[in-house]
Amino acid sequence: MTTSHTDMKVRDVAHPMLAQLEPEDGSRQRAVVLMRRILSSKVRSQNHRLLAETGAPTFQARHGRPPESLADIEESLFDVPAYRMWSAANRAVQEMLWMSVGEPIFRDQARIEAAAKALSEAPDKRGSLHLDPGYDPSPEVAEVDIHLQPGGYALARSPTDVTAGALYETGGNVFSFSVGGRRDDSKAAAISRLIEQEYPGFVPRRILDLGCSAGAASAAYAWRYPDAEVHALDIGAGMLRYAHARAESLGVAVHFHQMDASRLAFADASFDLVVSHNVLHEMSDQTRQAMIAESMRVLRPGGLLIYQDVNVRSITDPVVKADIVWEKHFNGERFWLAYSNADLCADLLAGGFPSEQIREHEIPAVAGALRWYVIAARKPETQGTPA
Repeated sequence: MTTSHTDMKVRDVAHPMLAQLEPEDGSRQRAVVLMRRILSSKVRSQNHRLLAETGAPTFQARHGRPPESLADIEESLFDVPAYRMWSAANRAVQEMLWMSVGEPIFRDQARIEAAAKALSEAPDKRGSLHLDPGYDPSPEVAEVDIHLQPGGYALARSPTDVTAGALYETGGNVFSFSVGGRRDDSKAAAISRLIEQEYPGFVPRRILDLGCSAGAASAAYAWRYPDAEVHALDIGAGMLRYAHARAESLGVAVHFHQMDASRLAFADASFDLVVSHNVLHEMSDQTRQAMIAESMRVLRPGGLLIYQDVNVRSITDPVVKADIVWEKHFNGERFWLAYSNADLCADLLAGGFPSEQIREHEIPAVAGALRWYVIAARKPETQGTPA
């Protein structure tokens, strides 16, 4: 049995682990959304003019040649006072985003943790949570406050802490609304729609969500495919406690695991569908390639790999590409440029997927104006094994 992607539970749903907002909390968050939109549409859009009028002539005078490389463009832009002002303001607003989200979460922390604990320990719970006390989270993720999230994805300050997940979900919502996302959007719904269009008749029995963060997509797959067994993993205990309780509050069964996507503790050929959402740009080339190899290993013959991520890989404009470098330097996105420049088709080919089975897509979000990058591949069938 399946349900329409339009009926799927989406990211901005009510559940007990969401912080209870005072009126001023909502006002601050709406102000952050507005300021981010102004900085993007009214200020960032002037970067081409600033480069042409001031940045490039200054670079030419200093070096005796026009700016050519991405590093040249970056240097030229930072020669412009207005660009430096935008840079400082953009960083400040991102910090304000986390203050607007974090204050109500920390104020409401005791109630949030109690609600998560009750859901996770309920006798009628549907899914499960598997934490590894000896696990050492991958430093390339754990040591960075990605997009400045306080404490990063691996934050876990106590045996009941769920702060990382609470920050991720609410912070992600505020950020998405500021760049054109919608409350009724769902990345999992967009991928489910793609599966319907590109692989008609494919209905997964076991699903693995790599880098699940707060579990919004994991829960959505469990809703979309109620007869499937859904597993999800991430590196942080606090993130996973939150994700598990969130799924339980929504009445769906998801089995959460603390492990690296590049070192999966699952048997060979044990999943029909392996997915990831916005994970590719958070890892090094080596980790990504190991994740692809592991995805290939755990897929059943005829199974699907589908990785979705931010749609920046087709950018060729050097000024817009400089924004990607800015994210790397000032927003905790250390692998943003590596993802943008990676040859992902070659990576999947090296991971064992046949070239004729590898497909790249640019797909629309279910709601709003955003578009996503997707790379998908199907594992070859073997004789006598059903798809």
